[in-house]
Amino acid sequence: MPSRNPAAYQAQDLNDAINTHLPLVKRIAYQIASRLPPNVEVDDLVQEGLTGLLDALKRYEPQPNLNFEVYARTRIRGAIYDACRRNDILPRNQRDELVNLEKKTRSLEQTLGRHPTEIEIADACEISLAEYHAVMGTMVNLMPLDDLSEDMLPADLDSDPMQAASMRQFADRIASVLEGLPENERLVMALHYQEDLSYREIAQVMNLTAGRISQIHTQGMIRIRAKLKIA
Repeated sequence: MPSRNPAAYQAQDLNDAINTHLPLVKRIAYQIASRLPPNVEVDDLVQEGLTGLLDALKRYEPQPNLNFEVYARTRIRGAIYDACRRNDILPRNQRDELVNLEKKTRSLEQTLGRHPTEIEIADACEISLAEYHAVMGTMVNLMPLDDLSEDMLPADLDSDPMQAASMRQFADRIASVLEGLPENERLVMALHYQEDLSYREIAQVMNLTAGRISQIHTQGMIRIRAKLKIA
């Protein structure tokens, strides 16, 4: 029997691996697309995600506490978010609004000693509650919360104990901030990031509209960023 061409064998293995993990790429792309403007094509995000998958297939080295899917998710998300930043998906005026909302939220929390209500934040920004909700509904947040959880740490952390400790401390801070969120925001975060539910699915669970869920998610992310002093 003739021996198989090594290059062909590797190409077939790569093709099989891509087909195996393509559903993961698509799932991540759709999750991210749900938080982006409607003009963003999901297929474009899938293509960027495939770049991340290929990078993961090339770089991954088996480790006891890091399976391939966990590693690949980090690379796939990273590739998609990098493309979003390169293409400047978030308009400048929305970036300015985001920074202003974070500053106002942080200032109110320090003054009040508690989470400010939506009305209090709107008043501080000198806008109506309806205008505030409109901002929440259109704001796009490119901070991938699930990439900051402890099981999504970079694969090379073991080679840098100080970096590993720093990242785990940061993950602990995020977990603490999440615990301190108002109940509705905490529930949305848990359902979206831990249970992988879409805004529409969460809306059915909470008996709200998908638009309202998007607003609650954005407000929760602003509180998290304000707490962590991320501008």
